[in-house]
Amino acid sequence: MKIGDWGIRVGAVLLACFLWFHAVTEHTYTREVNIRLIVENPPLVNTSSNRSIIIANKVPERILVQVKGHGKDILLVEEEDFVLRLRTEGEVNSRRTYRFQLDQIEKRDAELDVQVEEIIAPSELEIHFDLRVERTLPVVHNIDVQVAPAHVLVGPLSIEPSHVSIVGPRSIVDTIKSVTTDTLRLDNVSEDVDQEVPLSTGADNLWTLGQPSVRVRADVQILADNDMAGVPVEIRNAGGRRLRADPEFVMVKVRGGVDVVSNLNPQEDLDLYVNYVPFQEESYPVLNPDIDAPFEILEITPSQVNLVSR
Repeated sequence: MKIGDWGIRVGAVLLACFLWFHAVTEHTYTREVNIRLIVENPPLVNTSSNRSIIIANKVPERILVQVKGHGKDILLVEEEDFVLRLRTEGEVNSRRTYRFQLDQIEKRDAELDVQVEEIIAPSELEIHFDLRVERTLPVVHNIDVQVAPAHVLVGPLSIEPSHVSIVGPRSIVDTIKSVTTDTLRLDNVSEDVDQEVPLSTGADNLWTLGQPSVRVRADVQILADNDMAGVPVEIRNAGGRRLRADPEFVMVKVRGGVDVVSNLNPQEDLDLYVNYVPFQEESYPVLNPDIDAPFEILEITPSQVNLVSR
């Protein structure tokens, strides 16, 4: 067979396929599509009591419909080409059942020659209504910062803002005590943290936040030691007695972030003391306040002092 004959045969096959495809796509077909469902809250009420109503139960995000059109148009249909918009009305603590109607469906692509023929499932929807409330709640972080070796996290994490607004049905919002961030773990951190972290909104989507995220900051410094001389020792519970420690000043070894320990004032920042006990003749241990300081006292020299009259 000649090469020219092969070309004629291939052309004939392609033409036949084209004619078949054209004929098929001109036929009318049906197809099931999951389209978006938008359920709107009742209109905001502008009254002296400012009582606004809001949907208080979870609703589906999509519904299944059957569309009808020519084959070539049916092939082009996407889920976002149609949306069913349900407008609601109701009172606080009321319930209402809405049956979906074809005239509630909007077609996004006007040039698409396809129509929704039937709403398959769900065909109706029950809506619960409640009072719309807004509260301001604290933000609780769910963040774990693991510093690199020879580094230290100085102080607690900073969250900005520390409180956010939340809007939703009263029956739900009143049960929420705080808003949490998404879970985040940072490993081997050797520098300051400054990061936007999303807030968790829950799975029911019945309430919304005034903002989607917060800024989280952490002060990470190189770990360092510092020997501090001339740290005074205070006497507590002396009851008006004129006493002084002997010695009056001690040496203290501290450990913490390099910026913290290098800027400590030995006269003001350590607050060492002894508790006076009447008629106690032995020496007194030097104590430091049990506070959440951004540094650690490793050693006090001497660790005990005597009390003498001034």
